[in-house]
Amino acid sequence: MVRGSERWSSLEIRLLIAFVAVVDAGSFTGAARELGYTQSGISQQIAALERIVEHKLLVRQSGGRRPIELTPVGDALLRHSRIILGQLDRAYADVVGNRAALAATVGIASFPSAAVHLVPEIERVLRAASSLQIDLHESVADEDVLADLVSRRVELAFAMLPVPAHFAAEALGSDPYVAVVSASSPFASLDEVSLDQLAGHALLGVRSSTHENAVEARLSAAGLDCRDIRRYDDDRLIQALVRADSGVAIVPSTTIAATDRAVRMLKIRADLPPRVIALVQLRDTLLSPAAREFKQLAVPVCRRILAATPYRWEEAAAS
Repeated sequence: MVRGSERWSSLEIRLLIAFVAVVDAGSFTGAARELGYTQSGISQQIAALERIVEHKLLVRQSGGRRPIELTPVGDALLRHSRIILGQLDRAYADVVGNRAALAATVGIASFPSAAVHLVPEIERVLRAASSLQIDLHESVADEDVLADLVSRRVELAFAMLPVPAHFAAEALGSDPYVAVVSASSPFASLDEVSLDQLAGHALLGVRSSTHENAVEARLSAAGLDCRDIRRYDDDRLIQALVRADSGVAIVPSTTIAATDRAVRMLKIRADLPPRVIALVQLRDTLLSPAAREFKQLAVPVCRRILAATPYRWEEAAAS
């Protein structure tokens, strides 16, 4: 049986480099400028790549002003091209560059609340057991975190499930939704609150996403009016507004700094789907030794943190 690697034995690395450059630049002209070729030279390389793979990869828009578009085959090849080129960069650094520096650092992407609640404890464990350093890239949107993986800016990322099929994910734990109230609120003496009790109160939440929309759909189905929820990107701003008694926040537990004595987290008596946090990588890619060491040390730490009862973090921090 003839394998794909044999069928594509004439494929040259420079063709993949040109292909990725065209996609990233959005045009043949931009790729030519980036790589130091003529535009016709880039066109010839893309045509050669399409002959080798026997599929059209790009749709050229008329007039040359609009960005090029990927075909479905081109989209699939782009993901593999980034992986291949990323591994070659890593191999080059390992063979030619500073091996010690390479082995000592791992690029990690994360959304803010995971970074705040997971990374400090991971770094404490790393200091005690390893010389490994973290190069942390923080993004608000989950799609930006995954984009850092695709671009090979990082090797691993903290993201929320589900993720697209071309990523591999290792679930770390659940992040339940809680009601956050001011310490001066009548609710502050409670351990849990019902949706009926929250009805009529000003509500705060994180900026709508696919997961937040699903949670709000459950809240609406249970009779809570979600039309006037005030939504923000900044977790700290939401907590500050609750501290000022400007409303009740319905948010994932990891978005709240539990050491803040001016607010309280309450369990919500409702069937709300929790966020599931995972450590994610590109599927079918070989991780560097540094990334493999990070996974080995970080996964049990994250699972321990996320398994802790979120409503008791304050007491745990004080003990």
